[in-house]
Amino acid sequence: MGDLLKVTVEKCPGCGAAIQFEHPGKPGFIPLDVYQRKLEAGEEIVCQRCFRLKHYKVLTSEADEEEIQKFLRIALRDFEKFVYVFDVFDFEGTFRPEIVRLIEKNEVIFVANKFDTLPKTVSGSQLKSWLMEVISKISEIRPSHLFITSTKNGYGLSKLKDYLFEWGGKALILGVTNVGKSSLLQTITSSNVTVSPYPGTTIGLIEHKVGKLRLYDTPGIIVGDRLIDLFDPQCQAKILARGEVARKTFKPFPEEVIFVSGLVKIQATLFSQSDVRPIFQIFAPEQVTFHKTKNLELIEHPEKHFGGLLVPPCGSFDVSKLNFKKVQMVVDESHELSIPGLCWINVKRGPVRFVLNVPENVEPRVRMALMKPKRKIH
Repeated sequence: MGDLLKVTVEKCPGCGAAIQFEHPGKPGFIPLDVYQRKLEAGEEIVCQRCFRLKHYKVLTSEADEEEIQKFLRIALRDFEKFVYVFDVFDFEGTFRPEIVRLIEKNEVIFVANKFDTLPKTVSGSQLKSWLMEVISKISEIRPSHLFITSTKNGYGLSKLKDYLFEWGGKALILGVTNVGKSSLLQTITSSNVTVSPYPGTTIGLIEHKVGKLRLYDTPGIIVGDRLIDLFDPQCQAKILARGEVARKTFKPFPEEVIFVSGLVKIQATLFSQSDVRPIFQIFAPEQVTFHKTKNLELIEHPEKHFGGLLVPPCGSFDVSKLNFKKVQMVVDESHELSIPGLCWINVKRGPVRFVLNVPENVEPRVRMALMKPKRKIH
């Protein structure tokens, strides 16, 4: 048995974990008899976790956050070229200045993925101009190479692939969980990487070749301060944006509360006029619920409606473990309010004073507006 393990153990081509036989449910596990049968038949060997993800969309284990962070610190020492991927819908949650600072002195390509999730009124050139300005403000760098992509409709992939084809050398691809790194790589390299909507699918270095370039995929970086990070992987997979996000326009009275999911409560009033109601739009993935109410029972006990009227959370969720905070922000028509990992709010009539109740680890942020108003609403 020892000789067999010593000679034949290899990495799973789907997630990069070392194949192992002793710990079911952990990355890299495959039953020994299955491993031997596939080896003798010359079939592809992937771990049980990747097999179930590919064929049944079932997650059997989660990546270890501490191991991922340790792995990344070591990997960063060995590369001078980087591809940093972020999600354009959840920009504040996935473009991380603290990560960019680690690599900014190297050659860096920025990839703004999931362009298809934005409203169709946002053009690629408009998004690129907005990103260049916003990125330069929050990270003090101006990207020299910024690609906008969508693996769903193929937008921008040929330009990115052509550039990578000639880049040469080796590069490390980085991004937080659920930005679509593995899906992007599978599309531009035609490789057999495990692609799933679950966080932490990639847990080791996986090498791909694009022309002269050796491109290495890494584990998704777990940040823990987006609202989506509060939920289990199955719930995250359910609510991730898979197409153009839903939007809803609100014109609330002062006594009304708006729920965006079950964990964010919003009250909004016009900052300068008490007799006029604000107008704003909320953009969120289609599985996320919007609900406006004056019902005190619902406002005070939203947990009774989790998984039904209010989603997320999904399935079983213990709200008693969460602490909430109140945040007040004033946002005018030239800015938007972003709640990382959930939604963003575009003001049509303002300035609007927003009073938010959110989980304490989530930090709402005001940003320059992507959706510019075409006319003034009186």
